[in-house]
Amino acid sequence: MLRKFSFQKLVLLLAVLIFLIAIFTWDISLNIQKDNNSTFDVEESFEKLENVTWELLYSPDNAWLSFYENISNIDDSLKIQTYDFTNKTLKSEFKKLLDRWVDIKLIMENYKYQQFKNTRRDISNYFTGYKNFEIKSDEQMWTEYIHSKINLTDSGFWIQTANLTNSSFHSNREHFFYSTDTWVWQSLNTIFEKDWNGEEIKFEDIHPNLVVCNVNCRDVIEYILNLADKSILIQTQYIVDDSILEILKDKVVLNKSSPLTGSSFEKGAQYWFDMRFVVGATETNDELLAYFWPAVARKFDRYYNHTKMILVDGEILLLWSMNLSDNSLDKNREVGILIIDKDVINQFKKMFEKDRENSTY
Repeated sequence: MLRKFSFQKLVLLLAVLIFLIAIFTWDISLNIQKDNNSTFDVEESFEKLENVTWELLYSPDNAWLSFYENISNIDDSLKIQTYDFTNKTLKSEFKKLLDRWVDIKLIMENYKYQQFKNTRRDISNYFTGYKNFEIKSDEQMWTEYIHSKINLTDSGFWIQTANLTNSSFHSNREHFFYSTDTWVWQSLNTIFEKDWNGEEIKFEDIHPNLVVCNVNCRDVIEYILNLADKSILIQTQYIVDDSILEILKDKVVLNKSSPLTGSSFEKGAQYWFDMRFVVGATETNDELLAYFWPAVARKFDRYYNHTKMILVDGEILLLWSMNLSDNSLDKNREVGILIIDKDVINQFKKMFEKDRENSTY
């Protein structure tokens, strides 16, 4: 009896030890790239920004046909990172690509937040039998979620706010950026392959115009927000990250019409800072709207506001997959791109103003 009891204690002790080692390893893995941010020179990176340009699209207005046509004309390979994939038309089109011997690699989330159905398993079953189709989750990447939304075609790439779902193309407000820039494509390909193989992404792997969580994204987003001296326009699902909120709260007092100005303003001085948000029509944003008066923050309810866009000083546009939360910035794999092309920026501004007109407070 004593021997049996001792054996049970030993098994229990080993189980606890294995659990603690797993948790400790998980925490280290989640934070190793974030800790490396101390060596990332964000100012030097911004000096190397290039005018990466091509086409800005948005749903539900004009993105679907362009996206579908581009995907349908792939000849060699398609590499995808996405959080969710349920669009039946795209699934059917992917089978046509596979029948033409196009190679498809897909990294997709296996444990979605509050998921009621494992769509990654459904996708794996749907393409069973195709030797030129491969699928992985983010388990080898040690990220909380694979939440990035990129599509690498033969010679071009899509960076978007949208998942591969029907609602993303037909009932959400989403933005899509397509380009054939060679250097950005190569950088995205390196990032994809390293994620596929479970290798660490290094700063030198990332093109200056790319923003990658959890590698350089917090440094970049905080830098551009602090850099702003004229305006910040944000259209996103929600803003809940404490650090981001503090930066925005500091900026809002530069608006001379702000009720938050207090007595710190010099008498007779002229202040003006154009800061406006368009966020999703959910309870998550109630506290945001309570702090930032209606001239700043409004809820967009014409479509489901799933886009993630920031425009700083009318000169730097950031389109990305991440929400403004600590989870997205510090634990997920997310990908975005910095755009300085004036035509693309003007397109976004026009759509932003229209969406803001259709927003409530």
